[in-house]
Amino acid sequence: MADAAPEHDAVVLAAMPEELAPLRALLADARPVDGGSFGVDIVTGRLGGSRVALAVTGDGDRNARLRAAAALALAPARVLLAIGVAGALSEDLVPGELVAVTGVLRERGPLLAASRELADAAGHDGARAGIAVTADRIADTVAEKQRLLALAAGYGGSGAVAAAVVDLESAAYAEAAITARIPWLILRAVSDTAAEALPALLNHARDAGGAVRRGRVVAGLLRDPSALPRLLGLRRRVSACAEALARGAARVIALSALNPQLR
Repeated sequence: MADAAPEHDAVVLAAMPEELAPLRALLADARPVDGGSFGVDIVTGRLGGSRVALAVTGDGDRNARLRAAAALALAPARVLLAIGVAGALSEDLVPGELVAVTGVLRERGPLLAASRELADAAGHDGARAGIAVTADRIADTVAEKQRLLALAAGYGGSGAVAAAVVDLESAAYAEAAITARIPWLILRAVSDTAAEALPALLNHARDAGGAVRRGRVVAGLLRDPSALPRLLGLRRRVSACAEALARGAARVIALSALNPQLR
């Protein structure tokens, strides 16, 4: 007996609600799905002619790993698309620029290759192909970004990559799709450049699972109020990035629905 067809054409994951909000606003016939004990926030609906499920996993590797698997179990899909912001490692990446992640690597481990068909769909919408490094901690200094860029460059063949970004969740999302045996792509928007440092309090505010705790950020700001302007600027960039990610994700989903190799 053949396996039943997946209920959704695509499941879209993001670490934070604000990264997914503009795409969620585009859904027709939206309805929530009970996340049960997994604590994953899922909503399903229609995006153009496609049936999609959107899920917020929470930030940090542990949350991404557990809730990505839960989302795929609760909302089976033909393809996985993950979206969110990332720090630039390549010097020529600018805030708001989209990177279609064709390969993901942890600081230790092999390079995981994304779906070529989905990457091509993202390229048609102007996203640059690149590599995402999933780091153990937020890359909050220029020196740390340079170290991670050197790691990414080692997978570029010629010692260079077209574009490289850093985040905390991409590897977990890719691994969930590989386990589910479905094509995947990660679309990242640049929130901070390779030449920018982030407030150190962000790493100090992370919990054991890698998530940034907002209460700890507030406590950190009480000790170092000079970090507030940079955090407010970063928040505004995240909002602009989310709009760009929504447009890019909608385009990828629409094009993937027309690709017979992804049906």
